Order: sequence, then C-alpha cells, then structure tokens
Amino acid sequence: MDDDLTISVSRDGTTVTVTAAGEIDLSTVGELRAAVTEAAEECDLLRLDLSDVDFIDSTGLGVLLELRSTLRARNVTLEIVAGDGPVRQAVEITGLGELLAHTP
Repeated sequence: MDDDLTISVSRDGTTVTVTAAGEIDLSTVGELRAAVTEAAEECDLLRLDLSDVDFIDSTGLGVLLELRSTLRARNVTLEIVAGDGPVRQAVEITGLGELLAHTP
C-alpha cells in the first residue's frame, strides 16, 4: 500500500486552499494537520481540497473533526472539497457534510 500524501498550499487574499492527494491515514495525518494549521494563519476561509484523496481512514476523519474545532476557535471557516467517492461518503457519514463546498 502506498502511504504517500502530497500537500500543496495556495493563497488568494484571505482565502487559503490546501490541496491533498493520495491517502490520509495514521501515517499521514500529522503531515495534514501541520500543513492545515500552518496555512490557516491570517486567513478567513480555508478550503481543504480532498478531491484527489483516494483513501481516508478513521484517523483521517478524526483529524478533520479536530481541524474544524481548531479553525473555528481561530474564527477561520473550514470548507471541504471532495468529489463523488469514498472521501465524500465518509465525510457525509461522520456529520462533516455541512463543511462540504457546494459547487455548481
């Protein structure tokens, strides 16, 4: 199993987009947490694009819940982007569905 996770960050004014690709699991959640936490400095909206994530386990979902709380405390809105598939289903099942971006 390939445990690689690639993360990139882009900023447009007070909106930051963190894009992750690969797998989010026990071996990669620390990297995701650190990247999102650092990227959230001095922004109003953090868009976490998980469209290219092909696997997320319960540890990854737990980190998404943790990040939601952490960013809320900083008055940063978290928005999750995920295409149809296992990541979107997992996010919706855990009650994080309200964070999913509604794209036209």
